[in-house]
Amino acid sequence: MDLDNVHAAVEAYLPGATESEAARFRFFEGLLEIQQSHADQAASLEYAAPADDAVVERYRSGVPLFAEYPVTIDPEAFAATCSDIASYMAENAGLDQAAAQALSAYDWDSFMQKTPTKTAGSDPAAFVESALQRIDDFDVPSELPANIFMMPVVFALRAHLQPAAEQIASLYQENVPEDDYGYDHNVDCPVCGAPSTASWVGESPASSGMAGRRRMQYCGLCGTQWEFERIRCANCGSTDQNHLHYTNIEGDRAHRLLHCDECGFTQRVVFQEDLPYAPVAMEIEDAAMVKLDQLMATMPEFH
Repeated sequence: MDLDNVHAAVEAYLPGATESEAARFRFFEGLLEIQQSHADQAASLEYAAPADDAVVERYRSGVPLFAEYPVTIDPEAFAATCSDIASYMAENAGLDQAAAQALSAYDWDSFMQKTPTKTAGSDPAAFVESALQRIDDFDVPSELPANIFMMPVVFALRAHLQPAAEQIASLYQENVPEDDYGYDHNVDCPVCGAPSTASWVGESPASSGMAGRRRMQYCGLCGTQWEFERIRCANCGSTDQNHLHYTNIEGDRAHRLLHCDECGFTQRVVFQEDLPYAPVAMEIEDAAMVKLDQLMATMPEFH
């Protein structure tokens, strides 16, 4: 994660933001700083990355790299990350007093004693899903909604997976032939296997080694971005232009919804050329696209 880019994105959005939007941007900016601090600490753990030829083979097979080359997650460090994020949320997320106190006081060491950290490093999406299904096992106070309780877990996962994910992404850029980008298998994250959170369209930065206008998928769970066809559903893989439609809120062409008639899937897409800053910071765009989430909730074709 590039915190300078995160800060630039927030500063670009603030002048035109409402009071509630500005508060949301500032909240996520502070949360991302904590997340990056713990990612820097997690980077001290050595990650056994695959050989170059294995990277290409796994990319082509559609097998997420973490499934065969998992990340080692230290339970104590993970609990400390959850605790710091929970404390920040309790003070800054606008929770009611009971929920804030419950979140701040929760024992994250106890949580880690009841969760399989091996799964967190090999299949993080399954780890999150399992934790949600087993929420009653973690002695979560009744004042604390499950979705709020899980937020520190998800943000902590990103911090502890990010160093290895960045290492693998670099190996992809160096070794996977450009003709292989958009391979039919990789509709989910090729690193951790989680579904894409969103995508963006624009010019690749010079540092990426890729030229021209591209569409990049973004995984919010591990932070990976990967090449993808511009005209293609990120769920079923359809490339039928007659069944893929863009929708946006009037006055905001930077943020659009791409809907697939074939499978009913809708993805949020950021168009870089219409943003008030560059390069795109997907961590902040997640916060900027709340209006799209609200739009989806009101339009029957998105259900």
